[in-house]
Amino acid sequence: MSQSPEGILQNLRRAITEGEYAQLEALLPALRDTEAALVNSDLTTLQTLQAEAERTESCLVSALAGVRAARRRVAEVSEAAKGLTTYDRGGHKATVPAALPTSRRV
Repeated sequence: MSQSPEGILQNLRRAITEGEYAQLEALLPALRDTEAALVNSDLTTLQTLQAEAERTESCLVSALAGVRAARRRVAEVSEAAKGLTTYDRGGHKATVPAALPTSRRV
């Protein structure tokens, strides 16, 4: 049973908002397959579909921004784990290694 393009877009948006990103891969081919059916659609149907697509696009843009922010934060934490980055009087970058634990197991 094939879904309508509007239903597919709604499912895409739901998967994005609920964080079920694995479902996106399954929904995209279905969305591509419905493209041919849009050729014979009336203006009202196309306008409704455009509004649905714009809402879905907004969710995708926001989700992508969130993923980018998370990747930047992971990179920052990774850099911080390497040690403190400082600059000397000459402006040269130097990394002070992270301190080792003071206690050791004997």
